[in-house]
Amino acid sequence: MGLPWGCGHPSLTGHDRGLLTSLVTLLLLRLGSAQLRVEGPGHPVTATVGQDVVLPCHLSPQRDARSLDVRWIRDHISETVHHYRSGEDLYRDQMEAYSGRTELARDGLSAGRLDLRITGLRPSDDGLYVCTVEDADTYEEAIVELKVSATGADPHLSLGGYEAGGVRVLCQSAGWYPLPQLLWRDARGQHLPSVSQTHSQDQEGLFEIEGAVIVTGSVEGPLSCMVRNSRLQQERELSLHISAPFFHNAQPWMVALALVLVLLAVSIGLGVYLFRKQAAKKDAKLVKQAAEIEETDARLDEQAAELAWRRCLLPKNRVKVTLDPDTAHRRLVVSQDNSSVRWESERQQGPDTLRRFDSWCCVLGLEEFKDGTHFWEVEVEVKEKAGKSARWAVGVARASVKRKGWYEIIPEEGVWAMQYYEGQLKSLTSPPTPLSLSPIPTRIWVCLDCTHGQVSFINADKGVKIFTFTAASFNGESIRPWFLLWTQGTKLCLRDSTPQTLSPALGGSCPSPDTPASPLLGPAGAAQE
Repeated sequence: MGLPWGCGHPSLTGHDRGLLTSLVTLLLLRLGSAQLRVEGPGHPVTATVGQDVVLPCHLSPQRDARSLDVRWIRDHISETVHHYRSGEDLYRDQMEAYSGRTELARDGLSAGRLDLRITGLRPSDDGLYVCTVEDADTYEEAIVELKVSATGADPHLSLGGYEAGGVRVLCQSAGWYPLPQLLWRDARGQHLPSVSQTHSQDQEGLFEIEGAVIVTGSVEGPLSCMVRNSRLQQERELSLHISAPFFHNAQPWMVALALVLVLLAVSIGLGVYLFRKQAAKKDAKLVKQAAEIEETDARLDEQAAELAWRRCLLPKNRVKVTLDPDTAHRRLVVSQDNSSVRWESERQQGPDTLRRFDSWCCVLGLEEFKDGTHFWEVEVEVKEKAGKSARWAVGVARASVKRKGWYEIIPEEGVWAMQYYEGQLKSLTSPPTPLSLSPIPTRIWVCLDCTHGQVSFINADKGVKIFTFTAASFNGESIRPWFLLWTQGTKLCLRDSTPQTLSPALGGSCPSPDTPASPLLGPAGAAQE
């Protein structure tokens, strides 16, 4: 069977063949991009304090990485260790702890190697690092674990006083990381239990450990203290020899001294007990009264807070909120009627204006509020394939909120929001506050009280409060609705509905933003600054 154009049709022209070749080439390039992976070493990288270390990371299949956006981060996306983009190292968002200590190995970039060198290792460098790669079509990442270690000084042994029929022996050693083990052994190699063990960290994060053991006359021969770094399988050990006659000579006067001390302690303790018993009765009464007052105040505060958000949901306070596509990150697609938004892996075309978010995948509402009380409804639609990996957040932000670069999404930065991420709902306080809520709500009422500086989130499915930010610092600025999306298959929709009763409302799924207005152009289709 011949090709379709070979059955009575004219032969392909040179222009047609060129177009076909271009389409095939583009398809192959896109397939190659889709298969790109970022790979780490597959095992932890170990190094000692003070040394330099190289964290390996590479592209698979091999590809020239000189034109890519490469970012090494710690546990959170806002914790930038090193940022490289298109031949340039960018230090604007670098964590202060890594200033002047990182270098991306440039000689390996053309072969797809993204190795990061960290100099002068510190204990705080211990942990997970994420190697991320991004271009116009792809975002991939790999995790590299760095285990930092330090072997401390030889133990120092010293004698304490007589105690519990024996001698207290102390063992100290400093300069360890991570926290080491301290073990005691007798002449037969048997472990002896410590009666106490403490540790502390110096300004550099190195551990000092101290342990004590009571040695009685039954222990003859050398006593050993061993401090072990289990990560490096290295240890330091020191022995001390105490002879048995030492205990025999010490025991008679030790017992007499102990009896005197016990009698003295009993006499003093009895007097103190009688005095404190009388005072304790008065204190207990005062404590009980204070607890009752505190409990009453808490109950009144809770009732006032509940009354506040219920008043917020009065029909007169409902507002119609729409999205401002001029602020949308280029991975967000806003629907034509500006009522819903979804995340796409490919960046949308258009100008990167000062109004647009360029790092966080956020979009603002078009409306601004400076006084009064207002509420609106947000519906979350998550496709089954997204599951617990879905990431979304809703809230409000100052009109002047940062649009460029990475920063923490917290009230101090002008954002009051709640987030769903990795199966957990949290309020984005500083630090975040986990919220125990099951099932996760699909409809949320956002209540903004500009007069009292409060932002509340209500589960519209059940009509119960989720969380309230109190005493929010709006600083007299206008406040705008704020949304974040970072997952394929997740959509946020703005509902135009009024809660008649606190029960789930009926309705269909989110309106589809499959035929969006350009997310990078204004309502009239023209680019705006």
